[in-house]
Amino acid sequence: MLQKIGDRGPGGAVLHAVDCTEAPQTAPLLPLELALDVAEQPGTRLCSLCGAAQELDPGLRGFDHIDGG
Repeated sequence: MLQKIGDRGPGGAVLHAVDCTEAPQTAPLLPLELALDVAEQPGTRLCSLCGAAQELDPGLRGFDHIDGG
């Protein structure tokens, strides 16, 4: 699921796992291939609260993670 973050500049977003309680209800569900493409964009972070990185692994390596702050 993709949460756009307006104050992070162009491309600012947080990717959440499908069952993440922190994702807004209006966040769109992305197909895996599109989620991987979005994760490669500067300013995109992966929610560590829901384990989005584990959902996208092994397709992802070394991207920034959000720590709940």
